[in-house]
Amino acid sequence: MVHQHYEQWLLNDERLTPEQERDLRVHLRNCPNCAALARANLALRAAPVVAPPHGFTLRFQERLAAQRELQRKRSLAGIFLLGLTGMIALGLVLLPFLPYLTLGPEQLFTMWVSNLVYIAIMIRMVSAIGLTLLNVTGAFIPDYAWILALALFFVLSFGLKASARRVAQFAKSAA
Repeated sequence: MVHQHYEQWLLNDERLTPEQERDLRVHLRNCPNCAALARANLALRAAPVVAPPHGFTLRFQERLAAQRELQRKRSLAGIFLLGLTGMIALGLVLLPFLPYLTLGPEQLFTMWVSNLVYIAIMIRMVSAIGLTLLNVTGAFIPDYAWILALALFFVLSFGLKASARRVAQFAKSAA
């Protein structure tokens, strides 16, 4: 049984239509939980309102102001520590590059060109090793096994796409 709208009617101070009041009364006769909630709500509303002790408002406002000041100080300290930590991290990242600032333009250019040549040689070497491994592997595995593996890959990827589409449609229909 759904109780949420009955509980909202009991706890909110809004006016109910005659039809809603009748529906609520019928529900309260059949539901002990909501009936107990209605009795508790009536008892709370009937309780007398006690005035706060003398000076309560002033003490509360002072304590609230002190808490806000403490929160402001903590926020400033946190921002300072975050900034300091960020500056230190940035310094540690940039520390290896500081010697390059003392190099002349021609030395810096030469270093950059040598690094690019090194990267190009590494790419060429890795591709040569990869092609060699592929040729060796291709010699050991027959052609029909490659075709079968490729076909299996396409079937599995098609199945994955189809199942993902069904899950998406199910999620869309559930929402």
